[in-house]
Amino acid sequence: MSKNGPSILVISSCGKLKALSHPDQPTCANLSNKQQREKAKKKFQKMSLEAGNLYTGEQAKFIRKSIEVLRLFCSVENLILSAGFGLVDEKELLPPYECSFTNKTKKEIQILAKNLSIPDEVKRIAEKNYELVYLALGKDYLTAVGDVNVFSASSRLVVHFNSHIKTAAQNILSVDQKLFVGRKHDHQIFKVPTGGYIRAKGSLLLNYALDLKEENKTPRSLTFQEWCDLKKSLL
Repeated sequence: MSKNGPSILVISSCGKLKALSHPDQPTCANLSNKQQREKAKKKFQKMSLEAGNLYTGEQAKFIRKSIEVLRLFCSVENLILSAGFGLVDEKELLPPYECSFTNKTKKEIQILAKNLSIPDEVKRIAEKNYELVYLALGKDYLTAVGDVNVFSASSRLVVHFNSHIKTAAQNILSVDQKLFVGRKHDHQIFKVPTGGYIRAKGSLLLNYALDLKEENKTPRSLTFQEWCDLKKSLL
């Protein structure tokens, strides 16, 4: 991993598909407080994996590859937003579990997020300076994060994928995935096919990383917003 160069924060979501499973794995109901979460980690300690390698869905695979490429010339911090264990570092060991923010009401998500101390962790992390904050999160997971505006004061550019979020900050970019997904664009303007909505957040970041690598650039010479605008102009 590069120790120099711009600093990037990638927050990605947990996923249903995991490299580990167990018939007795804990669910949301078994992970509702810190004591239960620590108990689950201890019980499944021998079959735990680093959070960065636990999830096997398409988005997770693209995010991992993106970070691998970006770390050739950037400092990248990767956090995973887990509905079972909160906001965790990619190196944190997690056991098999079954819990998600998806299909919960807004109020249920906010209560669960508070129990996991997610809003407080987000505020703490947002105090750091990043060249790019990339929120590879769906609507329900963004609800768990809380106010994305907290990142705007310290970071150069914040990227998310929910067009319904309103902000006056000039450095917050809402990406419309509808512009990029689908077969007709895959082999015209992208090195890696963007596919559908499930993998779009990961594949867009990977395509950005690959373009930076090809041009031997850093995010300071081509921001994600500039890159995104360029791709839109080619559609």
